Amino acid sequence: MSSILRYIRSKFTHEPEQHAIEQFAVFDEGNRGGFPCDIVAFDYYAGCVAIGTSSGNVTFYGYNGASWTTNVGGSGTERIKIEHIYLISTNFALVLCRGPVIIPLHIKDGVITPKDEFRFGENTKHKWNQNTHVQKLSEDAYALIFAINNTVYRIKSKTLKLEVLINNHDFEKWVPNDTELSSITTLPEKSNVIMLIFENGTVCVFNESQYVMQTTLKNFEDEAIQKLHWSSENKKNIAYGISCNNLYTKWEFTVGKDCHVNGTEVNVFSQYHSGPYPCHQIKHFGVCSDVSKNNDNFLVYQGGKSSGKYDDRDLVTVVRGDDIEKFELSSEIVGIVAVDGSYEKSKKNGVILICTSCEIIGIDLDSESLSMMQPKYFLSINNSTPTTHAKSIEIEENVWNRLEAASKSYWEAHNMSTRKWPLYFQQKIVNEANHQRAAYRQVYLSGHSNGNICIWASGGVGMFLLLVIKTSFEFDGPSFNDDPEGLRQKPAKRIGFYDPFDDDEEMCLTKINFDPKSGFVIASNRGGFILMYELCDNARKLSNWEAIPISCNNSPPDSSKRRLLKARKSELEYKAGYQIRLKNDSELPLVFSMHSSHRVTDIAYLHKYHCLAVGSNFGVVMLDVNHGYIVYSNSFNEELQETSAVTQTQFQRFKSLKKSLRKTFRRKKKTPDTTLMSNSDNGTLPHHNQQITKVDDFDEEGYMERGIEVGEGLGTLTLDCYAENSKGTVSCLRTMRFPIVDDKNVDDIVAVGLQEGGVYFFAINEHDAGLRMTFKAEFVKKIGMAQKQPVINVDITNEEGYFSASTKIVIITEEQLRVYNCQPITKRESYKITALEGIKIKSGIVARILNKKNSNNFESFVVLVGNDGSLRIHSVQKTSLFETRKFIDPIDVIGLNSTCLSRDGDVAYLIKSSELQRTTVNLNFRGWSSAHKS
Repeated sequence: MSSILRYIRSKFTHEPEQHAIEQFAVFDEGNRGGFPCDIVAFDYYAGCVAIGTSSGNVTFYGYNGASWTTNVGGSGTERIKIEHIYLISTNFALVLCRGPVIIPLHIKDGVITPKDEFRFGENTKHKWNQNTHVQKLSEDAYALIFAINNTVYRIKSKTLKLEVLINNHDFEKWVPNDTELSSITTLPEKSNVIMLIFENGTVCVFNESQYVMQTTLKNFEDEAIQKLHWSSENKKNIAYGISCNNLYTKWEFTVGKDCHVNGTEVNVFSQYHSGPYPCHQIKHFGVCSDVSKNNDNFLVYQGGKSSGKYDDRDLVTVVRGDDIEKFELSSEIVGIVAVDGSYEKSKKNGVILICTSCEIIGIDLDSESLSMMQPKYFLSINNSTPTTHAKSIEIEENVWNRLEAASKSYWEAHNMSTRKWPLYFQQKIVNEANHQRAAYRQVYLSGHSNGNICIWASGGVGMFLLLVIKTSFEFDGPSFNDDPEGLRQKPAKRIGFYDPFDDDEEMCLTKINFDPKSGFVIASNRGGFILMYELCDNARKLSNWEAIPISCNNSPPDSSKRRLLKARKSELEYKAGYQIRLKNDSELPLVFSMHSSHRVTDIAYLHKYHCLAVGSNFGVVMLDVNHGYIVYSNSFNEELQETSAVTQTQFQRFKSLKKSLRKTFRRKKKTPDTTLMSNSDNGTLPHHNQQITKVDDFDEEGYMERGIEVGEGLGTLTLDCYAENSKGTVSCLRTMRFPIVDDKNVDDIVAVGLQEGGVYFFAINEHDAGLRMTFKAEFVKKIGMAQKQPVINVDITNEEGYFSASTKIVIITEEQLRVYNCQPITKRESYKITALEGIKIKSGIVARILNKKNSNNFESFVVLVGNDGSLRIHSVQKTSLFETRKFIDPIDVIGLNSTCLSRDGDVAYLIKSSELQRTTVNLNFRGWSSAHKS
């Protein structure tokens, strides 16, 4: 009778159309988060940051971190290498590449269009020097002046045409022959006056193309001035001259009749404030006005040797009057730009933007301590090596508010400035997401090799860093004593987040999980420790902790000394925000330690019952995080042996292949060494009846296999504890809600997928009376598979807590897609991708995709990423119906292994481990757009 009722109910339930993919799916490339890690060129103008990478990408950053990227490098062996980039207007940029070649780029409404390039020969080894200058023609018109092969050219932003200012004949006629051109500049008061400065201090002055005069600039120590950097004081023709020995002095220039220029040294500044001359030439120098002191400016430059360091290439010095501040960076400096405070429409000091190869660091000049600005959109994801990642969507509103408050407290505790970045480029076309919608409340988590957990806000047009959880603080070692303020000791203050070194091998994170209901962050490291962090509104000091040992197969406690990580022995003071979770009704931190032979493969958390499920290569264990108990564990060995549908005859061909391989790689028996057979007591040789065979006469059947030798360095450990238990290896863990026992009650389920195929369902219910446990776990159902295929994901098509007759269970293995009815669990559809197309599945999920025309209507589809780099959308009703498109380069291993899917249709993957490419097949749900499509 019940089956008849289910059949009747299914007929009255809406079933999605089988051909409805094109009515829902909208593919959009979206936006990038993070920051490239191979920056070679940098510039800033009018609220826009432009960068160029060694791979040929040019990216423009604008309002709210929106970015637009294009590639000018080409492909193959003739890849063009970028050296410099100049913004000559709000819509045009000139990219200087080796060749030499200049590529103009036009950007309007988020669309980048390359224009006709300018080539000056075919010398691919030509490198651009500092003989370039941006000339201001008017308030909205600029031009780039540069010199190649004794000829001075100019490209104007209005026309984008190449014109010759000083031809080769005039250049050789008027300039000295015994020196090289060092720099080019123009007077701020009269931009038509062009000054060519040479290495010996000689200055040739031109009025556009007409030669005017020649003079010499030398400082008080009779050193030649090679560069001039103009100040923004009331007197327009004030400059700071850099000498050949990297001293800077202040100069004042006057312009007479017929454009005659006279320069006078008015003040002396010494560059070496706490050390001798810098080891390297000052390549970057900037001047920013001080609104509080009209007579002083902020001077910022690369260099300024600090005591105890013999190389100042990665040192930046900021000078204001007699105040000197030095900043040390961890990566190579690419460019320095000083931005005045007028972008905020208030009388504040400006900011300094320091671009390195991996990040852009902002220095707030309006703060007394010259604080570093919150990194926001300009931090590479691989600031330390990323090892795992996760994504969480539709976070509860109260959790999101606490997360934002924790982020604010985090930056304040680290003395970071929360000042707004000077980004307002393309503000009119950037549509930011509605912060009140659930689509905005989503995070991306990256776990790193040094034990850091970075939490990024990924729901807006620009992804930015919210806060960092340092799990290394929970262990004893050098990282425990890190200065949270970034080593503010003299003589230099270390700034930036880039960490070029890994602290500890066992500190490396293997799995992370974020619970959207509570905000809990759960992480496991290579040392076998599992830590839980929760949001706390107040600061507190916690005592040291002892880990609770856990095991999936009831292994005895680990008595070996293999663990290198040791729990901290002293108290730790936590700021408001994320803190280690405590045991229920106690002040003891809750930390679990997995058996050293077990490797954590996945983590799932069920907030309703405080159930933490941990999968390993020896099964699954379910923990009560309220009391720190092991509620359930299973290694799946017995069940798999009894229910395995694979017979021995199926492996006969593999056995014969194994036998032939053994025969190929066997070694021959060698003649015994008689010196090793001597008797230590009487010094005589023992007698043997068997005949000793020579190697040349050895028969083919006399081969022997090499025995496994156990080194003494393993100590008490044996090889068995490292053996991979493939039968019980858990490949995925998922929590879901649907009726599995009967169709009257909806159950909370933990689904366990195994490496050798098969899915186990466990019902989670309230504990029995009298037990100090929050829940109990009961095995209720198993879906077996004849083929031993690793289960990648187990998902369900319903909303959380909602169930209908059309709800389906979707099991995604490495080779096929399988769909089951829920009540009862029976197979309905399958599509064998590997057998039919030769493609293996890297990742997959069930996504809710909104209708193109009606955003209130949505359907469930299966989104897959194949090992060929394709992105596939399959119908749940008929899995053989799908759409596919090229997505990731199939040879991009990092991109394929880092794909991260979410139920809202977002698909993200890492680009060179530094940027997160955020794409979607569900454009209506995302709620923001980075550009209008032309």
